[in-house]
Amino acid sequence: MDTTTREELWAAVEAFDTEAAEIAIARLLWDLPLSGAVAGVVLPFLAEVGDRWESGTLSVAHEHFVTDMLRRRLAVLSAVPPHPVLEDPSASAPVVLLACPSGERHDMVLLCVALMLRERGVRTRFLGADTPVPAILTVARATAADAVVLAATRSTAFTAHATALRRLSAAHPLYVAGRGADARTVSEIGATALPDDAVRAVVVLVGELLRLSGSW
Repeated sequence: MDTTTREELWAAVEAFDTEAAEIAIARLLWDLPLSGAVAGVVLPFLAEVGDRWESGTLSVAHEHFVTDMLRRRLAVLSAVPPHPVLEDPSASAPVVLLACPSGERHDMVLLCVALMLRERGVRTRFLGADTPVPAILTVARATAADAVVLAATRSTAFTAHATALRRLSAAHPLYVAGRGADARTVSEIGATALPDDAVRAVVVLVGELLRLSGSW
């Protein structure tokens, strides 16, 4: 990330200067493909946002300001239709449902995963933050999801719904991510843990979808 522009971005964020922040982030993302923008700019920036929030140097208001700005920029980056990557043109691309369970409001990294999957030709269904688990089950059935990806920063976001999530994992391959996806929790709900790194998580998911479908 360009040091000067990065400093300009943080100065704009600290001042809640929307116009300056958007100019700075646009410079950082200039001429980058979606995956490059996410891996090289957006995810490192989000990690620093988290670090600053935990250290107390960034307020909740600043975090909301950054999140809103990044959502707008990612919407622009993802506006181009995905390139189909099916080996068999007659086959349908797999469907992946992504959501954060009830009480989990941090969905930006999961959104990045959804966009990178979409770039690879996956049909994503993104429900976002604070989604009730019964609604996730309903959408998984309605879309015949080939995989479901849930993310949370607290294990209780999963374990509070363990029975429902075990039903979900029995019907659809279930993958979980985030700090809440510790080994004990993953085992309890019958899920598979994804790597913490979002880019690696996408690689793993695409490999799993290829393995499960056989023709994609």
